[in-house]
Formats: sequence, C-alpha cells, structure tokens
Amino acid sequence: YIIDDAQITILLTQEHLLQQFIEKVSNIHSLSLDVSTFSTTNPVTQIQPNNLAYIIYTSGSTGQPKGVMLEHLGLVNIYHAWSSTYQLTKNCHNYLQMASFSFDVFTGDWVRCLCSGGKLVICPQEFLLEPDKLYHLIQQEQINCAEFVPAILRNLMQYLNQTQQKLESMKLLIVGSDTWYLSEHQAIQQLCSPDTRVINSYGVTEATIDSSYFESTHLTNQPNKITPIGQPFPNTQLYILDPYLQPVPVGVTGELHIGGRQLARGYLNRSELTTEKFIPHPFSDKPFAKLYKTGDLARYLSDGNIEYVGRIDNQIKLRGFRIELGEIEAVLTQHSAIDEALVIVSQAIPEQQKLIAYIVTKNSDIETSQIKTYLQDKLPEYLIPAVYVILDAFPLTPNGKIDLAEIRFAARNALPKTDLLNNDLSIAPRNSTEQLIADIWTDILKLEKVGIYDNFFELGGHSLLATQIMSRVREEFKIEIPLRTLFETPTIIGLAEFIINQQLEQVDDELLESLLTEINDLSDEEIQKLLDE
Repeated sequence: YIIDDAQITILLTQEHLLQQFIEKVSNIHSLSLDVSTFSTTNPVTQIQPNNLAYIIYTSGSTGQPKGVMLEHLGLVNIYHAWSSTYQLTKNCHNYLQMASFSFDVFTGDWVRCLCSGGKLVICPQEFLLEPDKLYHLIQQEQINCAEFVPAILRNLMQYLNQTQQKLESMKLLIVGSDTWYLSEHQAIQQLCSPDTRVINSYGVTEATIDSSYFESTHLTNQPNKITPIGQPFPNTQLYILDPYLQPVPVGVTGELHIGGRQLARGYLNRSELTTEKFIPHPFSDKPFAKLYKTGDLARYLSDGNIEYVGRIDNQIKLRGFRIELGEIEAVLTQHSAIDEALVIVSQAIPEQQKLIAYIVTKNSDIETSQIKTYLQDKLPEYLIPAVYVILDAFPLTPNGKIDLAEIRFAARNALPKTDLLNNDLSIAPRNSTEQLIADIWTDILKLEKVGIYDNFFELGGHSLLATQIMSRVREEFKIEIPLRTLFETPTIIGLAEFIINQQLEQVDDELLESLLTEINDLSDEEIQKLLDE
C-alpha cells in the first residue's frame, strides 16, 4: 500500500528483500553495496526550504496508514530549537539511537546528533529488551544524550536500582511518546548525575517531531500525577481552544492546537483530511498561516506549563506507538466471518495496557487464533490485539449507541480466548519449577491461572512484559537465561525444561555421582515412600 500511495521510484533495501519488490519498483538498490566505491564529493543540490524532506506514515482510522508530508524548513526549524534549548554542541557529543526508523523519533535522533557534529551510536534492537546490555552500551560509549520511550526507561531504572548503578555520563535524557509520571521523572533524576537535564517532550508527526518540553529539578513525589508536557519550543505556538476556536481559561480543558514553521504540508493524497486537520490560523495575520488540530486534550496549569489530559477521538498511545483503534476495527470487519468489531485498551497502568478486540461474528464458529493469524498478515505487531472476546451482539445504550461503559466493565475481567484457556486441555503445573514460572506469569500478566502449554504472547504478553518475566525468572532460579529463550519457547513447560537443563549443567560431577549412588542404594520400599511424599 505504501509503495503505491507514495509512488516510490527508488527503493533502498536489504539484499534478501530485493526479490519481493522487483516487480513493484523499477529502481532498486541493495544496502549491502560497497559504499567505498562511491564518490566522496558532496553532490550538488538545489534543495529549497519548502521542498519535501520525507513522508512518514502513521496509523489511520480508515484501515490504511496516512502519509504525513514534512518539509526541510520544519527539520531545520526544530534542529535550531533543540540546539538552543538543549545546548547540544556544549553538552552532547555521543548520542544513542534506539527508535525504529519508521518512527519520527529516529529522525530526531540523527538530526540532533549529526547536525551538531556528534557521534551516533546505533543500539542493537535486542538491547532494548535487556537493560543490563543497554546500560553497559551506554557506559562503554559514554553516551551523553538519549531519548527513551517510558517503557524502555522503566526497565532500565529497575536495573539501575537493583544494581545500584547510575547513568554518570548522561547530560541530556529525553522521555517522550507515551505517558510518564512525575514520580518517575523525579526518580530518574536521582539515577543520573546532578547536572543531567531530564526532559519530558511532547510532539506529533504533523508538526515535525517535537513541539514542547518540560524540565524541572524541583518535584514533589506525586505517584499518580502525569508529567506536564511543558512549554513550546522556539518558533512554536501552542493554543488550547474550545470547539469555537476560542482560548480557554487556565485550568480548563480544551483541544491543543499547534502553529509555527514546523507544520507538515499535509497528508499525501488526502486533501479532505488535510483541510480538516490543518485549519486557517485564527490569530495570525500571515498569509496562509495554519494551525494543526492535534486531537489532544490539554489545559494550562497555574505555573504556565501545559498538562496533557487525553484524546478527543479514538486514537491512543500504546508502548510509544500512536494507534488509531479504528484502523484495527476496519481490518477486522473486512474478514468474511466478522460482522462488527470494537477495539479498546484495557484499563491498566501504561506498561500493562493491552488491546482488546470485541467481535460479533456472522453466525460463524471462527476461532480467535484464526482471527489473529488473519491480522498478522495485514497489520504490524503493535496493532495486533492481545485479547479477543466474541459476543452475540454489542450491548447498547437506550439511545442505540454501543454501551462503552458496559464493554469496558467486561474488559476488566476478560481473559484472552486461546484454545487452551477455554477448553479442558489446559494443564496445570506439575512440579515446583513449573509452578514458580506460572506464579510469575500470573502476577505479571494479571491472570488468575495459566496452563503449562499456554503461549505467553497469546496470553497478552509482549516484548516489554517479556523483559519483566525473564528478570523475575533469573532472580528466582539464580541462573543466567537469555531473553530470546522466551521468544523461542513461549510456554511454561518449555521454559521449565530449559531451566532444569541449565541447573543440571551447573551441578558438580562429583556431587551428581554421589546423588546417583545414593539413589541406587535405596530399596524399592524407600523409593516408593519418597515418591508418595
């Protein structure tokens, strides 16, 4: 879809993917080419500030992602805003790059770094899920600047607290893309050097990555208070307006609007949506000035900072990804066996939130595993619901609308509908090793029970919860076990077998021989008595 929508004429990809695109794009180049054979002279360019720099696709409510067109002027503007606000050339020399290249935070990482003459360290993807390796990379490369999504930073903070380590080299630590609490903001400050600047940033793709930032070293411990998104960057205007585009008083919630040079050109091939979201600027006398309607609810605090309140529409942030729930619903209802679909987010603290799909079928006995397989062919992993609930019909309010309150109430008690959880094949733990693993799973996944053959990922698990599982497993069994083990054997019985084999390898040969001799010396009656116990 993206290749056709963007009318791509040149494609850079990996060698093993070339054949997949050879019929779709005429001009394809492999990234494995020897770059040393190319000219070292900078090419002549006629790029102008209003030329298109890139198109980045974000989740869309129609079932297809929407392309956001960003110009060079916006990138130059936000770089200078970062440079002056963060004092990049003075404080930052070694930058850590952790974001997926399809995420605009990736663009922010390399623009901040390379435009200020820094060194960009690419973090291996697997390190994001193993905080010990992530910490050692930060130490080894003496990282000064890094932007984290909260879920990754929370795991790293837990590791730092457990090992009594600190991020001594960090000068600028940015948190963004998801919910972050004041108590966490305060806690990470204590895990860095006294002069480390800890920033909570806010931004949307349509306004070139970042629009505001919050920084404070004087915070009270407020566990459930969300960190403000702060104040606008230079050359950025933020307005909180009512439905009539009038400013709201301090403390009153309204929709956040963004103005300034960094606004996107609009949505590719979506002129109606562009007109709807990029509106004429009601407070500017500049010709063609626009405001972007973010769809985010916010309010001004008495100290001048802005507090994010939530979303107006059906869009949410989950593990750092901006998601249109309508996109998932649209794909679900394209299945021939599905009549209606509703996707919501479980009510939980951010790192434990899950997507839940409620489905009304067309008199079909379709299994939820079939639905999940269908979605995996059409959507990226982060858009795949963890829980599926099949209903005869959606509950309705007296005026005929879907009763969201009733749906959400049911969601709090819903368990994932896997084949093993919903029939008599679910097998309980049979020994102490399996029981300990099961206890860890039920605690972290917030389930009442699990079977030894249940799949961790079908129970609602994801990569960030996997790191918590494996951290607890290492702590409980006192063995070193790689994170990939859970991905390769995502069942309790599989993990138990791996752990038992690891424990056997650690047993001293002489001790093992002594134990075997002791067993061989037992009588049949003694063996039977031990088995009965």
